[in-house]
Amino acid sequence: MQVCRYRTDNGVFTALVGAPGRKYRPVLMIDRPIRVNKVPLSEQRYMTALEYPAKKAARKFLKAGKALGVTKAARRLLKAAR
Repeated sequence: MQVCRYRTDNGVFTALVGAPGRKYRPVLMIDRPIRVNKVPLSEQRYMTALEYPAKKAARKFLKAGKALGVTKAARRLLKAAR
């Protein structure tokens, strides 16, 4: 997992980015609800890496998930990152 700034059409989000697959990369953004979004590998150019510990970010995402809501898949991914 890596913490990055992700620029989208809907704004700029702080995101946790998982390991890339063959075509897609899992991305968790602070949004209502926190869920796993699969984005194409070509979206990598809109992501800027941040120097922030991934474990600390995962903890904060889980805490924010209590207020915003979090899906089971996202919770599983965040707990694996801790």
